[in-house]
Amino acid sequence: MQLRPTIPLLLTGLLLSLSSAKAEEWNHPQTSKLPHKHLGPFIRLTDGNILAPDTKQSLISEDEGKTWQATPLYAEPEKFHTSNERALIQTRKGTILLVCMNLAERKFNWNDKLGGPQSDCYLPVYVIRSTDNGKTWLTPQILQDHGWCGAVRSMIQTKSGRIIVVVSQSIANPGRHVSHTYYSDDEGETWKHSNMIDLGGSGDHDGAMEGTIVELKDGRIYQLIRTKFGRFWEAFSEDEGASWRTIRPSEIPASSSPAILQRLESGRIVMLWNRFRDPQKRTGRREELSLAFSDDDCQSWSKPTVIARDLTPPGQKRENRVSYPYVFEAHPGDLWVTTMQGPVRLKFKEADFLSP
Repeated sequence: MQLRPTIPLLLTGLLLSLSSAKAEEWNHPQTSKLPHKHLGPFIRLTDGNILAPDTKQSLISEDEGKTWQATPLYAEPEKFHTSNERALIQTRKGTILLVCMNLAERKFNWNDKLGGPQSDCYLPVYVIRSTDNGKTWLTPQILQDHGWCGAVRSMIQTKSGRIIVVVSQSIANPGRHVSHTYYSDDEGETWKHSNMIDLGGSGDHDGAMEGTIVELKDGRIYQLIRTKFGRFWEAFSEDEGASWRTIRPSEIPASSSPAILQRLESGRIVMLWNRFRDPQKRTGRREELSLAFSDDDCQSWSKPTVIARDLTPPGQKRENRVSYPYVFEAHPGDLWVTTMQGPVRLKFKEADFLSP
């Protein structure tokens, strides 16, 4: 005879299930949850509101992220789908620029035996601009119209006013990714591009990928590049992204996942990235998200602090990865961190993570 479980047993099972679900996600105790689940990236507009892109809309919050109003990004929404990997800035003159891939045109066709990306392997990059604080958006402008772009994650405006964005591109024989920058001196109306950074490799997850940039105090542009070499590579541009001549391994160990860099109001540079859980064995790629600061323009970094973990048990599908971070300084010293992969939606104070 089959016995029905008693109420206490049912409650115990429910509590164990809930605790197990909770245990799959861990956040540092000095962080707290954001009041929304939007991915970002985010910018503070000149009118004080916060703006973030979505798949076919821009989202504006007038109450620090508690509520959001949507505005169409595209006059022909059936032709466009904003990628989750994207970059966003508002220039000092007030122009908003969103750079992203258009997933509505995506066609992935990669065959390593035939040289990697085939002739119809295609994912273009667009620039979408607004000159009225995101109320309306101009017609999307194509930025990269050839091959497959694996990622767009980082864009800055330099002291001179130049806009620079890092864009990946796939090339063949063997198939791999390379990195270069596009730059504009007229608020994003026209663009030029740099030389390629090609680190070799073979495969649709190999090469020089998913770079992030920051302007140094001496005017050089510093780039960190995702690789499969167990560490980031770094590159320096002495002409504001027009060319990259110094390219070398960095001293920053990293799994094959991208970082994000940003200069904060304090003058420090913050970095978020995925380290190996076991550096010797190079295991654990995207289960920990770490945070570090530099006070000397990326020459050295504070001791990394893990701010989020995916605690999914081995063998189960990892739906709580903590990778592909975005960072937003909502107010001086108040940081928002979100991840494209996984549920990280955190806020915290810079001061709480500075070394004593």
